[in-house]
Amino acid sequence: MHWYRSLTTAQRRILASMAVALVAVVGLLGWSVWSTLQAPATLSPVQSPLADDSVLPTPTAFHTPTVTPTPTPTATPQFDLSRAGIVAGQVADARQSASRWGTPLTIVDDAAMAQAIYGHYRRWEPLVLRHQILFEALHLWSWDSLRLDAVGQGEQTAAFYAPEVEELYLRQDWTGPLDQLETQLAYGYARPLPDQYGDLVKLVEEAPSLDRRLAVTAVAEGDALVSALLTRGIEPGGPGSRSVTDVVLRAVCPKWQIEDSLLDTLSCLSFRLGADFAIRRYLDGGIEALDETVLRPPRSTAQLLDPERYVDFHEPQVLVPLDVGLGQDWVLTATETLGQALLRIVLTTWSDGAAEDDAITGWEGDLLQVWQGPEESSLVVWQTEWDEAMTAARFYGTMIELLPRPLVRGLIRDKTAAPALPRGRWWSGRQGAVFLYRRSHSVWVIWSDDAAAVESAAIGIP
Repeated sequence: MHWYRSLTTAQRRILASMAVALVAVVGLLGWSVWSTLQAPATLSPVQSPLADDSVLPTPTAFHTPTVTPTPTPTATPQFDLSRAGIVAGQVADARQSASRWGTPLTIVDDAAMAQAIYGHYRRWEPLVLRHQILFEALHLWSWDSLRLDAVGQGEQTAAFYAPEVEELYLRQDWTGPLDQLETQLAYGYARPLPDQYGDLVKLVEEAPSLDRRLAVTAVAEGDALVSALLTRGIEPGGPGSRSVTDVVLRAVCPKWQIEDSLLDTLSCLSFRLGADFAIRRYLDGGIEALDETVLRPPRSTAQLLDPERYVDFHEPQVLVPLDVGLGQDWVLTATETLGQALLRIVLTTWSDGAAEDDAITGWEGDLLQVWQGPEESSLVVWQTEWDEAMTAARFYGTMIELLPRPLVRGLIRDKTAAPALPRGRWWSGRQGAVFLYRRSHSVWVIWSDDAAAVESAAIGIP
């Protein structure tokens, strides 16, 4: 230590500084070694050379899985409500309306559409429900329970017009084809035009007979279909008419919870009659002919089936009810004119489709009366009038071929009528009797489950 004491103060300070620096360097070196040993190994991105370069490794195939997206259904473009006003204007232009009436537009969803359709049928009952007594009397009622399927109809309906409340309903949640929506909307806007132009709603509600009511309703529906066709740029009766008609039918024909061909025919009767008549009128005289029809609606379905009768002002005869001479236990429950269109359906059903249209040619009028008697008995008198004795004889011959099976079940015998009755055909059995009689232009058919009631009514034939 003698050498340290011989150093000056400055030399001692320099030596101490060197010692501190040496310790610092050693410490840093130790910390670096320790950090390196603790760090994770880093793999080189370059493959290491093999001992034998002649043998190459088989490359590993890395497959990147392809994610298949879940198919998304193509959404129908949402209908722009402002487009409704454009459609309304197009309908008015196509119909060449002198004025454009405002039709209230109510936006609904599928549930509200079903409610609107159901409410419409509550106020304006379909033909079958409104006249159930008649169809039962004609032995055409074969349905234990008959219920409307307003929900099913609402699902197929994008736009629906209710004449009795003058309201047009449009579904805001419609996801079907836009073409169907615009077609039904065009028909919905066209439907009130003949009502407002000719006050057809009042004429329908005040119609004195089923036949007249069918004829006036058919005019309004047929006129609206022609307007819808013209709005869609389709010549009425030409290519494309059927497809548009089918789309409109989904909205206007009552839908039922059961399927039945007769039920479908009766449900769409006024529309189909009106469509055929309006198209023929348009092809013959254009818009002017449609205007004339609205202002002077046909007075019978016979004029719809034969437009020449309409042009010639050929109207059906008003027939006098028959006094059947029954006691107070019998109550008259219905008196109705069915008309030529329904007569054709009756004969077609009774004959299983074999009856010819010639059988109803020359129809001039009819009157169906129904009585209810004791022990649930019933009596029906159906009088028909024809333009000539020959056409009456043809109808009479058709009825001979069809009767009595459609009206009376069980064992039936063709017998000679009682001496007190007019000369006609008489069938009777345990389940009732049928009497058929013709005189000149008139034909009567009388039937009941009570043979005495049939005889009493037949005696009253003038």
